[in-house]
Amino acid sequence: MHSLGPINGSYRPADVCTNVPHPARMYDYFLGGKGHYEVDRTAAEEVVRRVPEVIDSALANRAWMRRVVRHLAEKGVRQFLDLGTGLPTEPNLHQVAQSVAVDAHVLYVDNDPIVLTHAQALLVSNKPGQVEYAHGDLRDPQDIVEMARSLDIFDWGQPIALVLSAIAHFLTEEDDAVGIIATFRDALPPASYLALSHATGDFQHDRAAHGAAVYDEYQATAGVTMRSLKQIEALFAGFTLVDPGVVQIPLWNPDEEVTAEELARVWLYGGIGQKVAACETTSPSAVANSEERTVPTPVETPVKPSACLWDARSYSPARDNA
Repeated sequence: MHSLGPINGSYRPADVCTNVPHPARMYDYFLGGKGHYEVDRTAAEEVVRRVPEVIDSALANRAWMRRVVRHLAEKGVRQFLDLGTGLPTEPNLHQVAQSVAVDAHVLYVDNDPIVLTHAQALLVSNKPGQVEYAHGDLRDPQDIVEMARSLDIFDWGQPIALVLSAIAHFLTEEDDAVGIIATFRDALPPASYLALSHATGDFQHDRAAHGAAVYDEYQATAGVTMRSLKQIEALFAGFTLVDPGVVQIPLWNPDEEVTAEELARVWLYGGIGQKVAACETTSPSAVANSEERTVPTPVETPVKPSACLWDARSYSPARDNA
């Protein structure tokens, strides 16, 4: 196991802090885990009180991750970079990948020291050197790239799947989510993939905002920025979206029929895309099997906020006291 924090970025990970909630530990609560503290549980319970759908959304997101990783492994991907890993929850990403291909390599990255502690005890690969864990922050992409290159876990001449599972909505507009993902995209080998899921306010905007506001009211280490479908698709700039595109996550290649009731309780979109030649020379055959449509690389003009792009800091719960 490796632990390496950001080198040059503005963010510096703190020591283990148990007096403010952390999104990874709150997410653990939503999944029914036991790796959280009372401060995380208190904040998470308030989110659930306001938005009970968060439980279904979290569980659906884990199921989406399993389907996506299995799909990519079956397509021949053997390398996975998982950012914002969260606390171990079986089956973990490496277990899913290695159930398809025992030679799959996985690098987990998270900014919560508690996650690293649990990872050291629980993330056990069936072969030494195939699963590594590093301490880093999504907001410092170049540092993560340099750290990943320094570890002897990936072959940078082969495709890598970048997995951002329910983590990009912790990037604000000031963080420049599009730019952060573009940094990773440009560093990835040809024919690599982006797998991304993201919370949205498209379905019940005010209720979603009221729930997301808890992260700021309880001074969690990161707030939540909801994005619309169009804005989430923009995060795939320079990638060719793989069928069925960016959809509500239960609809992404489901294992069984999805009911309207299930969809109504899951407020996340997700999809995968493959790196296209516009970002780095890629042979046509490398993307032939996954082409649906390419999201154009945006010009250097910031995305203007819309009714469905908001940060919890701008929301006032005064109008919703019920």
